[in-house]
Amino acid sequence: MPLGIVRHGGRQAWGILTGLLWIGFLLFPYWLDAGTVEDAYIAGYTASSLEHDFGLRDAALQVHDGIVTVVLVAGSQVDRGKLEAAIKRIPGVVQVDIRSETAEKLQGLSNGDPQIGDAKEQPSGAITTAIEDHSSKWMPHGLLFNPLHADLRWPRFSAAYRSFSTGLNVSEGFAGNFGETFSIYRNKALFGGEWELGVQAGVFSLLDFGQQSIDLVNADYRVGVVSSYRANAWSGFVRLLHQSSHLGDEFILNNPQVTRINLSFEELDMKIAYDAASWLRVYGGGGVVLRRDPKIGRGTTQWGVELTSPFTLLEGRVRPVAYGDFQANERANWSVSRSLMAGLQLENARIGDRRLQLLFEYYFGPSPDGQFYTRMVEWYGIGLHFFY
Repeated sequence: MPLGIVRHGGRQAWGILTGLLWIGFLLFPYWLDAGTVEDAYIAGYTASSLEHDFGLRDAALQVHDGIVTVVLVAGSQVDRGKLEAAIKRIPGVVQVDIRSETAEKLQGLSNGDPQIGDAKEQPSGAITTAIEDHSSKWMPHGLLFNPLHADLRWPRFSAAYRSFSTGLNVSEGFAGNFGETFSIYRNKALFGGEWELGVQAGVFSLLDFGQQSIDLVNADYRVGVVSSYRANAWSGFVRLLHQSSHLGDEFILNNPQVTRINLSFEELDMKIAYDAASWLRVYGGGGVVLRRDPKIGRGTTQWGVELTSPFTLLEGRVRPVAYGDFQANERANWSVSRSLMAGLQLENARIGDRRLQLLFEYYFGPSPDGQFYTRMVEWYGIGLHFFY
Protein backbone atom coordinates (compact mmCIF):
# COMPACT_ATOMS: atom_id res chain seq x y z
CA MET A 1 0.00 0.00 0.00
CA PRO A 2 1.46 3.43 -0.90
CA LEU A 3 2.69 5.43 2.08
CA GLY A 4 0.55 8.47 1.15
CA ILE A 5 -2.63 6.46 1.37
CA VAL A 6 -1.67 5.14 4.82
CA ARG A 7 -0.90 8.59 6.10
CA HIS A 8 -4.15 9.95 4.64
CA GLY A 9 -6.15 7.15 6.27
CA GLY A 10 -4.48 7.75 9.59
CA ARG A 11 -5.27 11.46 9.53
CA GLN A 12 -8.91 10.68 8.62
CA ALA A 13 -9.28 8.21 11.51
CA TRP A 14 -7.66 10.66 13.92
CA GLY A 15 -10.04 13.39 12.73
CA ILE A 16 -13.07 11.16 13.30
CA LEU A 17 -11.82 10.20 16.77
CA THR A 18 -11.20 13.84 17.67
CA GLY A 19 -14.70 14.79 16.52
CA LEU A 20 -16.28 12.05 18.63
CA LEU A 21 -14.32 13.21 21.68
CA TRP A 22 -15.52 16.78 21.19
CA ILE A 23 -19.14 15.63 20.84
CA GLY A 24 -18.79 13.56 24.00
CA PHE A 25 -17.28 16.53 25.84
CA LEU A 26 -20.16 18.79 24.79
CA LEU A 27 -22.86 16.27 25.70
CA PHE A 28 -21.27 15.11 28.95
CA PRO A 29 -23.05 17.71 31.14
CA TYR A 30 -26.42 16.66 29.71
CA TRP A 31 -25.72 12.98 30.26
CA LEU A 32 -24.54 13.78 33.78
CA ASP A 33 -27.69 15.82 34.57
CA ALA A 34 -30.35 14.04 32.52
CA GLY A 35 -32.96 14.73 35.22
CA THR A 36 -32.62 18.49 34.62
CA VAL A 37 -33.31 18.03 30.91
CA GLU A 38 -36.46 16.07 31.74
CA ASP A 39 -37.53 18.72 34.26
CA ALA A 40 -37.08 21.42 31.61
CA TYR A 41 -39.38 19.48 29.27
CA ILE A 42 -41.99 19.09 32.03
CA ALA A 43 -41.78 22.80 32.90
CA GLY A 44 -42.29 23.88 29.28
CA TYR A 45 -45.16 21.46 28.73
CA THR A 46 -46.87 22.48 31.99
CA ALA A 47 -46.50 26.20 31.27
CA SER A 48 -48.05 25.71 27.83
CA SER A 49 -51.00 23.81 29.34
CA LEU A 50 -51.57 26.50 31.99
CA GLU A 51 -51.68 29.22 29.35
CA HIS A 52 -53.52 27.56 26.47
CA ASP A 53 -55.78 24.94 28.08
CA PHE A 54 -56.70 26.78 31.28
CA GLY A 55 -56.21 30.41 30.26
CA LEU A 56 -53.96 31.22 33.24
CA ARG A 57 -51.96 34.40 32.77
CA ASP A 58 -50.77 35.02 36.32
CA ALA A 59 -49.09 31.97 37.84
CA ALA A 60 -45.72 30.36 38.53
CA LEU A 61 -44.42 26.80 38.57
CA GLN A 62 -41.39 24.90 39.80
CA VAL A 63 -40.19 21.47 38.68
CA HIS A 64 -37.61 19.28 40.42
CA ASP A 65 -37.15 15.54 39.81
CA GLY A 66 -40.64 15.31 38.30
CA ILE A 67 -42.33 17.07 41.23
CA VAL A 68 -44.39 20.01 39.90
CA THR A 69 -45.39 22.89 42.19
CA VAL A 70 -47.91 25.33 40.72
CA VAL A 71 -48.53 28.67 42.43
CA LEU A 72 -51.80 30.47 41.60
CA VAL A 73 -52.91 33.92 42.63
CA ALA A 74 -55.21 33.73 45.65
CA GLY A 75 -58.84 33.52 44.57
CA SER A 76 -58.14 32.00 41.16
CA GLN A 77 -61.30 30.25 39.95
CA VAL A 78 -59.50 27.58 37.92
CA ASP A 79 -60.70 24.02 38.48
CA ARG A 80 -57.81 22.71 40.58
CA GLY A 81 -58.84 19.09 40.30
CA LYS A 82 -58.89 19.23 36.53
CA LEU A 83 -55.62 21.18 36.49
CA GLU A 84 -53.92 18.58 38.67
CA ALA A 85 -55.25 15.74 36.50
CA ALA A 86 -53.97 17.44 33.35
CA ILE A 87 -50.46 17.95 34.75
CA LYS A 88 -50.26 14.35 35.99
CA ARG A 89 -50.81 13.17 32.42
CA ILE A 90 -47.55 14.84 31.31
CA PRO A 91 -44.79 12.22 30.89
CA GLY A 92 -42.28 12.33 33.73
CA VAL A 93 -44.54 13.96 36.33
CA VAL A 94 -44.54 12.03 39.62
CA GLN A 95 -46.31 14.51 41.94
CA VAL A 96 -48.33 17.73 41.68
CA ASP A 97 -48.71 20.39 44.38
CA ILE A 98 -50.99 23.40 43.79
CA ARG A 99 -50.67 26.40 46.10
CA SER A 100 -52.02 29.94 46.37
CA GLU A 101 -50.05 33.13 46.92
CA THR A 102 -50.79 36.85 46.93
CA ALA A 103 -50.51 38.86 43.74
CA GLU A 104 -47.46 40.65 45.23
CA LYS A 105 -45.62 37.34 45.70
CA LEU A 106 -46.35 36.30 42.13
CA GLN A 107 -45.18 39.69 40.92
CA GLY A 108 -41.88 39.06 42.69
CA LEU A 109 -41.51 35.76 40.85
CA SER A 110 -42.16 37.50 37.54
CA ASN A 111 -39.43 40.03 38.36
CA GLY A 112 -36.85 37.30 38.78
CA ASP A 113 -37.18 36.10 42.38
CA PRO A 114 -36.80 32.30 42.03
CA GLN A 115 -38.20 31.42 45.43
CA ILE A 116 -41.48 29.54 45.76
CA GLY A 117 -42.46 29.05 49.38
CA ASP A 118 -39.83 28.85 52.13
CA ALA A 119 -36.31 29.47 50.83
CA LYS A 120 -34.98 26.74 53.14
CA GLU A 121 -37.12 24.21 51.30
CA GLN A 122 -35.90 25.14 47.83
CA PRO A 123 -34.21 22.13 46.17
CA SER A 124 -31.02 22.86 44.28
CA GLY A 125 -31.36 22.58 40.51
CA ALA A 126 -35.11 23.22 40.50
CA ILE A 127 -36.51 24.91 37.39
CA THR A 128 -38.79 27.88 38.11
CA THR A 129 -41.02 29.49 35.47
CA ALA A 130 -43.22 32.58 35.92
CA ILE A 131 -46.24 32.93 33.63
CA GLU A 132 -46.83 36.64 33.29
CA ASP A 133 -50.07 38.31 32.33
CA HIS A 134 -49.47 39.56 28.80
CA SER A 135 -53.08 39.10 27.72
CA SER A 136 -55.08 41.92 26.23
CA LYS A 137 -57.59 43.75 28.40
CA TRP A 138 -60.06 43.34 25.54
CA MET A 139 -61.84 39.99 25.08
CA PRO A 140 -59.96 38.25 27.94
CA HIS A 141 -60.05 34.52 28.55
CA GLY A 142 -62.58 33.12 31.03
CA LEU A 143 -64.88 34.92 33.47
CA LEU A 144 -64.45 36.46 36.91
CA PHE A 145 -67.82 35.16 38.12
CA ASN A 146 -68.42 31.42 37.76
CA PRO A 147 -71.78 30.15 36.48
CA LEU A 148 -74.69 29.53 38.85
CA HIS A 149 -75.05 25.93 37.74
CA ALA A 150 -78.51 25.16 39.17
CA ASP A 151 -79.99 28.49 38.03
CA LEU A 152 -82.24 27.39 35.18
CA ARG A 153 -81.91 30.77 33.48
CA TRP A 154 -78.12 31.01 33.58
CA PRO A 155 -76.89 30.96 29.94
CA ARG A 156 -75.41 27.60 28.91
CA PHE A 157 -75.56 24.91 26.25
CA SER A 158 -77.68 22.05 27.53
CA ALA A 159 -80.17 19.33 26.60
CA ALA A 160 -82.36 17.76 29.30
CA TYR A 161 -85.27 15.35 29.55
CA ARG A 162 -87.94 16.25 32.10
CA SER A 163 -90.79 14.16 33.48
CA PHE A 164 -93.51 16.48 34.80
CA SER A 165 -95.70 15.34 37.66
CA THR A 166 -97.79 18.50 37.99
CA GLY A 167 -98.32 22.00 36.70
CA LEU A 168 -98.40 21.91 32.89
CA ASN A 169 -100.35 20.13 30.16
CA VAL A 170 -97.11 18.28 29.44
CA SER A 171 -96.08 14.89 30.81
CA GLU A 172 -92.71 14.55 29.09
CA GLY A 173 -90.65 17.53 28.06
CA PHE A 174 -87.35 18.37 26.47
CA ALA A 175 -85.46 21.49 27.56
CA GLY A 176 -83.01 22.72 24.94
CA ASN A 177 -80.98 25.77 25.89
CA PHE A 178 -78.13 27.65 24.31
CA GLY A 179 -76.38 30.80 25.45
CA GLU A 180 -73.22 32.17 26.98
CA THR A 181 -71.56 34.95 28.94
CA PHE A 182 -68.78 36.81 27.10
CA SER A 183 -66.23 39.06 28.74
CA ILE A 184 -65.47 42.15 26.64
CA TYR A 185 -63.07 44.15 28.82
CA ARG A 186 -61.13 43.42 32.03
CA ASN A 187 -58.84 45.52 34.23
CA LYS A 188 -57.43 45.81 37.74
CA ALA A 189 -59.75 47.10 40.47
CA LEU A 190 -59.78 48.12 44.14
CA PHE A 191 -58.68 45.84 46.99
CA GLY A 192 -56.36 43.83 44.74
CA GLY A 193 -59.20 42.55 42.58
CA GLU A 194 -60.31 42.69 38.96
CA TRP A 195 -63.45 43.87 37.24
CA GLU A 196 -64.85 43.14 33.81
CA LEU A 197 -67.65 44.20 31.50
CA GLY A 198 -69.46 41.58 29.47
CA VAL A 199 -72.68 40.49 27.82
CA GLN A 200 -75.05 37.59 28.47
CA ALA A 201 -77.46 36.07 25.99
CA GLY A 202 -79.49 32.88 25.97
CA VAL A 203 -82.54 31.07 24.62
CA PHE A 204 -84.37 28.67 26.95
CA SER A 205 -86.94 26.41 25.28
CA LEU A 206 -89.34 23.71 26.41
CA LEU A 207 -90.73 21.15 23.93
CA ASP A 208 -93.56 18.64 24.41
CA PHE A 209 -92.35 15.08 23.86
CA GLY A 210 -95.92 13.81 24.21
CA GLN A 211 -96.87 15.23 20.81
CA GLN A 212 -95.86 13.45 17.61
CA SER A 213 -94.50 16.70 16.18
CA ILE A 214 -92.67 17.54 19.47
CA ASP A 215 -94.32 20.96 19.75
CA LEU A 216 -92.58 24.01 21.16
CA VAL A 217 -94.32 24.93 24.43
CA ASN A 218 -92.43 28.01 25.61
CA ALA A 219 -89.30 29.95 24.70
CA ASP A 220 -87.65 32.61 26.86
CA TYR A 221 -85.18 35.01 25.28
CA ARG A 222 -82.66 36.80 27.48
CA VAL A 223 -79.97 39.36 26.76
CA GLY A 224 -78.13 41.61 29.18
CA VAL A 225 -75.06 43.59 30.14
CA VAL A 226 -73.11 42.36 33.16
CA SER A 227 -70.28 43.93 35.18
CA SER A 228 -68.36 41.47 37.39
CA TYR A 229 -65.75 41.76 40.14
CA ARG A 230 -63.44 39.27 41.87
CA ALA A 231 -61.00 39.64 44.77
CA ASN A 232 -59.60 36.45 46.27
CA ALA A 233 -62.52 34.23 47.36
CA TRP A 234 -65.18 36.91 46.82
CA SER A 235 -66.90 37.57 43.49
CA GLY A 236 -70.06 39.29 42.33
CA PHE A 237 -71.84 41.01 39.49
CA VAL A 238 -74.37 43.68 38.66
CA ARG A 239 -76.55 42.94 35.64
CA LEU A 240 -79.18 44.68 33.54
CA LEU A 241 -81.16 42.14 31.52
CA HIS A 242 -84.15 41.94 29.21
CA GLN A 243 -86.45 38.92 28.95
CA SER A 244 -89.33 38.17 26.63
CA SER A 245 -91.38 34.95 26.63
CA HIS A 246 -93.37 33.30 23.83
CA LEU A 247 -95.69 30.33 23.37
CA GLY A 248 -95.21 27.86 20.52
CA ASP A 249 -97.78 28.06 17.69
CA GLU A 250 -98.57 24.31 17.72
CA PHE A 251 -99.00 24.37 21.50
CA ILE A 252 -101.55 27.20 21.19
CA LEU A 253 -103.49 25.27 18.53
CA ASN A 254 -103.53 22.07 20.60
CA ASN A 255 -104.35 23.88 23.86
CA PRO A 256 -106.93 26.59 23.09
CA GLN A 257 -107.73 26.97 26.80
CA VAL A 258 -104.25 28.43 27.43
CA THR A 259 -104.16 32.22 27.40
CA ARG A 260 -101.04 33.81 25.93
CA ILE A 261 -99.27 36.36 28.14
CA ASN A 262 -97.20 39.11 26.57
CA LEU A 263 -94.50 38.78 29.23
CA SER A 264 -91.63 41.19 28.76
CA PHE A 265 -89.50 42.99 31.35
CA GLU A 266 -86.13 44.48 32.25
CA GLU A 267 -84.48 43.61 35.56
CA LEU A 268 -81.53 45.05 37.48
CA ASP A 269 -80.00 42.50 39.84
CA MET A 270 -76.87 41.87 41.89
CA LYS A 271 -75.37 38.61 43.16
CA ILE A 272 -72.40 37.97 45.50
CA ALA A 273 -70.58 34.62 45.84
CA TYR A 274 -68.04 33.36 48.36
CA ASP A 275 -65.72 30.39 47.84
CA ALA A 276 -65.71 29.08 51.40
CA ALA A 277 -63.43 26.20 50.37
CA SER A 278 -62.13 24.62 47.18
CA TRP A 279 -65.21 22.36 47.27
CA LEU A 280 -67.85 24.77 48.68
CA ARG A 281 -69.38 27.94 47.20
CA VAL A 282 -72.34 29.94 48.49
CA TYR A 283 -74.10 32.88 46.87
CA GLY A 284 -77.05 35.19 47.21
CA GLY A 285 -78.56 38.46 46.05
CA GLY A 286 -81.63 40.21 44.74
CA GLY A 287 -82.99 42.53 42.13
CA VAL A 288 -85.78 44.78 40.99
CA VAL A 289 -87.90 44.62 37.84
CA LEU A 290 -87.92 47.95 36.01
CA ARG A 291 -90.13 48.16 32.90
CA ARG A 292 -92.71 45.34 32.88
CA ASP A 293 -95.58 44.05 30.77
CA PRO A 294 -97.92 43.00 32.30
CA LYS A 295 -97.72 44.65 35.73
CA ILE A 296 -95.91 41.87 37.56
CA GLY A 297 -94.32 42.20 41.00
CA ARG A 298 -90.95 43.95 41.02
CA GLY A 299 -88.91 42.23 43.75
CA THR A 300 -86.62 39.23 43.11
CA THR A 301 -84.33 37.23 45.43
CA GLN A 302 -81.96 34.33 44.86
CA TRP A 303 -79.55 32.23 46.92
CA GLY A 304 -77.80 28.90 46.63
CA VAL A 305 -74.96 26.51 47.40
CA GLU A 306 -72.59 24.54 45.17
CA LEU A 307 -70.52 21.47 46.12
CA THR A 308 -67.64 20.19 44.00
CA SER A 309 -65.97 17.01 45.24
CA PRO A 310 -62.21 17.31 45.88
CA PHE A 311 -61.96 13.64 44.81
CA THR A 312 -62.40 12.06 41.39
CA LEU A 313 -63.64 8.64 40.31
CA LEU A 314 -62.70 6.20 37.55
CA GLU A 315 -59.00 7.07 37.65
CA GLY A 316 -59.64 10.80 37.53
CA ARG A 317 -62.12 10.76 34.65
CA VAL A 318 -65.19 12.08 36.53
CA ARG A 319 -65.86 14.29 39.56
CA PRO A 320 -69.08 14.29 41.65
CA VAL A 321 -70.89 17.66 41.89
CA ALA A 322 -74.11 18.88 43.55
CA TYR A 323 -75.91 22.22 43.28
CA GLY A 324 -78.92 23.88 44.84
CA ASP A 325 -80.55 27.12 43.68
CA PHE A 326 -83.48 28.81 45.42
CA GLN A 327 -85.51 31.82 44.28
CA ALA A 328 -88.44 33.79 45.66
CA ASN A 329 -89.98 36.48 43.47
CA GLU A 330 -92.79 38.93 44.05
CA ARG A 331 -94.41 38.05 40.69
CA ALA A 332 -95.02 34.53 42.09
CA ASN A 333 -96.21 35.79 45.53
CA TRP A 334 -92.79 35.00 47.04
CA SER A 335 -93.23 31.24 46.64
CA VAL A 336 -89.81 29.60 46.90
CA SER A 337 -88.57 27.59 43.93
CA ARG A 338 -86.16 24.70 44.50
CA SER A 339 -83.78 23.68 41.72
CA LEU A 340 -81.57 20.75 42.75
CA MET A 341 -78.95 19.14 40.50
CA ALA A 342 -76.37 16.42 41.15
CA GLY A 343 -74.21 14.27 38.96
CA LEU A 344 -70.79 13.93 37.39
CA GLN A 345 -68.39 16.38 35.77
CA LEU A 346 -66.22 14.93 33.01
CA GLU A 347 -62.56 15.63 33.80
CA ASN A 348 -61.22 15.89 30.27
CA ALA A 349 -58.06 18.00 30.13
CA ARG A 350 -58.64 18.75 26.46
CA ILE A 351 -61.51 21.12 27.26
CA GLY A 352 -59.45 23.03 29.85
CA ASP A 353 -61.49 25.16 32.21
CA ARG A 354 -64.77 24.41 30.43
CA ARG A 355 -67.17 22.00 32.12
CA LEU A 356 -69.23 19.17 30.63
CA GLN A 357 -71.61 17.73 33.21
CA LEU A 358 -74.18 14.94 33.35
CA LEU A 359 -76.74 16.04 35.94
CA PHE A 360 -79.88 14.59 37.48
CA GLU A 361 -82.32 17.34 38.38
CA TYR A 362 -85.38 17.99 40.52
CA TYR A 363 -87.50 21.12 40.49
CA PHE A 364 -90.49 22.29 42.50
CA GLY A 365 -91.93 25.80 42.56
CA PRO A 366 -93.28 28.52 40.27
CA SER A 367 -92.56 27.63 36.67
CA PRO A 368 -89.33 29.17 35.31
CA ASP A 369 -90.92 29.23 31.84
CA GLY A 370 -92.14 32.79 31.42
CA GLN A 371 -95.59 32.09 30.00
CA PHE A 372 -96.44 29.93 33.03
CA TYR A 373 -94.84 31.92 35.86
CA THR A 374 -98.08 31.75 37.92
CA ARG A 375 -98.22 27.93 37.87
CA MET A 376 -96.58 25.61 40.38
CA VAL A 377 -94.71 22.81 38.61
CA GLU A 378 -92.71 19.75 39.61
CA TRP A 379 -90.40 17.56 37.54
CA TYR A 380 -87.57 15.08 37.61
CA GLY A 381 -85.02 15.01 34.83
CA ILE A 382 -81.57 14.27 33.48
CA GLY A 383 -79.45 16.32 31.12
CA LEU A 384 -76.09 17.24 29.66
CA HIS A 385 -74.80 20.73 30.45
CA PHE A 386 -71.79 22.50 28.93
CA PHE A 387 -70.47 25.57 30.75
CA TYR A 388 -67.71 27.86 29.48
